[in-house]
Amino acid sequence: MNFSFLGPFHPYIVHTPIALLIFSAFFAVVGRLFDRDWLRKASVLMLVFGFVGAVLAEQSGKPAHRVPEHEQGVPEDAIDEHAAGAMWVTRLSGGALVALGIAARVKGPVANGLGVLALVLQIFAAMAVGVTGYRGGKLVYEHGANVKVDGALVKSAHAGERAEHEEKAGGGGEPERR
Repeated sequence: MNFSFLGPFHPYIVHTPIALLIFSAFFAVVGRLFDRDWLRKASVLMLVFGFVGAVLAEQSGKPAHRVPEHEQGVPEDAIDEHAAGAMWVTRLSGGALVALGIAARVKGPVANGLGVLALVLQIFAAMAVGVTGYRGGKLVYEHGANVKVDGALVKSAHAGERAEHEEKAGGGGEPERR
């Protein structure tokens, strides 16, 4: 499925998984510590919507990276680290959902073990979304990714380094498109 139309909305979409996955993990831990079923149920609901948000954020980030990388000179490795983090967030939160789904269908120690696994995956997803969000913030606030002033894109301080690198590599033409 092609999600390229979501690229311009990436900055708005990313806040859904950030908030929901962090609070989902928090509610899951508190629900388990105090044996509160309503907190665990709220945690699962937030996990579902956080996972959907993570998928949309990851997919909207693919077209959103082209402008900073190719037109603003934002370092590709910084963008790639952010994208790799998004992939981990999606997989960890999806894994937690799968573990919870299976745990709901079995009984006994297997269900308890899967519940613990899901909790660990939720905690890791919350940590990963925090790190990924931090890296995304650095792309904007340190490199000016997709930042416009008076309607014109801001060039990254690293734009000159990228041009020199491409010139030395013999790639003075059009940058590669992904």
